[in-house]
Amino acid sequence: MRLYYGSETKKALQNFAVSGVSFSIDLAKNIALIKREVADVNGELNLLDKKIVKAIVSAANEIIAGKLDNQIVADQIQGGAGTSMNMNVNEVMAARATEILKNKIVVHPLEHVNKTQSTNDVVPTALRLTVLQKIDNLLVSLRNYQTELKIKGKEFGQIMKVGRTHLQDAVPISLGREFLAQATAVGEDIRRLLQVKSVLSNINLGGTAIGTMSNSSPAYCKMVVKRLSAVTKYKLKLAQDLVYSTQYVDSFTSVSGILTVLSTNLIKFLNDLRLMASGPRAGLEEIVFAERQKGSTIMPGKTNPVMAEMLTQIAFQVMGNNQAIVLAAQAGQFELNVMCPIIVKNILESLQILDKGLGLFTKYGLKTLRANTENCRQLLNNSLVDVTILSKVIGYDRAEKILRKSIVNNKSLLETVVAEKIMSENDFRKLLQE
Repeated sequence: MRLYYGSETKKALQNFAVSGVSFSIDLAKNIALIKREVADVNGELNLLDKKIVKAIVSAANEIIAGKLDNQIVADQIQGGAGTSMNMNVNEVMAARATEILKNKIVVHPLEHVNKTQSTNDVVPTALRLTVLQKIDNLLVSLRNYQTELKIKGKEFGQIMKVGRTHLQDAVPISLGREFLAQATAVGEDIRRLLQVKSVLSNINLGGTAIGTMSNSSPAYCKMVVKRLSAVTKYKLKLAQDLVYSTQYVDSFTSVSGILTVLSTNLIKFLNDLRLMASGPRAGLEEIVFAERQKGSTIMPGKTNPVMAEMLTQIAFQVMGNNQAIVLAAQAGQFELNVMCPIIVKNILESLQILDKGLGLFTKYGLKTLRANTENCRQLLNNSLVDVTILSKVIGYDRAEKILRKSIVNNKSLLETVVAEKIMSENDFRKLLQE
């Protein structure tokens, strides 16, 4: 296998032999996309020879098509604010472009491929594009998840069960309403993600090293942003303050924060589902998850809520990633945040695993989930939650006494009401239906 990357990438392989995982291929493809459009603009501005431009464009297209994935090798954790990512792509594109030109012209990774650019405007711009793309993927999974929640909400709409607060019996609620509440929470997550997309659309490409347009120009910036908007279909805009957008990574912390809220909502609901599925004999078993695999290597017939467990762990990881992103956002000094690589790693991982995890949970966990209608009915009938409705008629204090008598005598609320001659069985049942 020919190696297209050069000396700077080899140094990175030695210096940052950390995780054994190369930085995001999706990010590398967007770096190549940016360099392709920049090369064309540099050609139009007579800053690059047309033959070199054509070769760079061809090399970029090969990276974008995934033909050179094995050449993207720099570790995802690295020093240098992403310089090794940028140089890895620069060197691969330069070597491949030189090969395309049959070695008649040597394409230089910096003087040609990286012309009018800096790591500090290319990598953040590529990251914005990659995050936008992954948000769009996540939105599809979220909408599918929300749709299935609404379907379950309708399917379970007439199944009444015990509503609980403080893990104690509270008031009746339909099983469907609990699923619809999660659907509403997902709707809020979707709204927040859509809002943050407009912030991500402000890019600093052309600001170069520190946002002062060193080695670029306003005309160049305008042309590059226009071209990138056209090829990506995103309404990209040049940031109003390029110095600010080079120093600060708050748009990425915003995205990560939204993913943390999303994960918090998921964990809450998934915990509820696992509690409702507890059993089958010694728990609630108000719902039943489909069996996906053996639940134990020692206990025959055990079924575990593995899909809910998987998605819960993903949510934990997203929240942990957010902490690292927040710390990295604080750690930039003066004109640049040099902790960009860990932000790249964590934010792209969070988006990726949430997207995949939600898709798998929706397909194998949520769609196949069924209600145990009989158990919901029995638990509700054996509970004392109707005391809240009774209190509206006989008052809080008297209703509380009836409740305590029911508990002491191990009787249903109905039995105690009738025994205390508060009302007839027929009147009590009518009261519950009002």
